Order: sequence, then structure tokens, then C-alpha cells
Amino acid sequence: MTQETEGNRPMGELTVPARPEAGSIARRAVSEWLGGHPRLHDALLALTELVNNAVLHGGLGPGEHLTITMTPERSGIRLTVRHVGVLFDRHRPPPPTRDAGASRGLAIVERIADSWGVDSDGSEVTAWFEVGQE
Repeated sequence: MTQETEGNRPMGELTVPARPEAGSIARRAVSEWLGGHPRLHDALLALTELVNNAVLHGGLGPGEHLTITMTPERSGIRLTVRHVGVLFDRHRPPPPTRDAGASRGLAIVERIADSWGVDSDGSEVTAWFEVGQE
């Protein structure tokens, strides 16, 4: 985990293995980075959903990883989860399953975040969200 200052803008970046424990590792790091941020719990929940989505649905194999980045913005913070892979169509959710907790991660992020999105350059996927101060 790194945390450095770029001008007056601190940045944090963490690389984690694409395994089930990635979410808890990312939450610990972001809790340290954000400290007493008023929307820390919102940020942690949205982050967990994006990390879990990448691990479960990103098509990542053994030895691959996720990169989590925190960047302060004027209105709050932006967190990103980046990994190798191809973009999926977020407007075409997977078919429903019998698992009551499945297929709701992006809906949770949409509800919590002030803004969010998923981008790809054809070889990497970056899911991101922003939360403000209130």
C-alpha cells in the first residue's frame, strides 16, 4: 500500500490478489486513507461491491490482481478498481439467480455513490465511484 502526496493532493494505491479476501484488504486500506471522512461507510460499501464484482465476474485467473486507487476530488473522493479484462454491459445485468444476495452490487453502488461508471481501454476495466463530503 502506498500513500503519497502530489502537490496538495494525497493519493493512495493498493494492489491486491484477485481472490475472495480482496474486499477485506481493500476496506482496511481505504479506512486508513479516509480516516474520519463523513461518508467512510458509504465508500467502504461501494468499494466492497466493486471489488467483489471484479473478483467474481471479472474473468480473472490465478496470479492476477486488482489495483485500488483513492484520489481526492473537489467535491469528495474517487475510488477506482482496475483489472485486466474486457468491459461488460452494465445495462444488461446477469439473469436472476436463487441467491438473494447475487447480482445487486452495481445497483448498490449506483444508490450510494454520487457518480460512478465503468470504463475500458480494451485490455483493462476500471470501475469507479465518487462520494462527496455529505
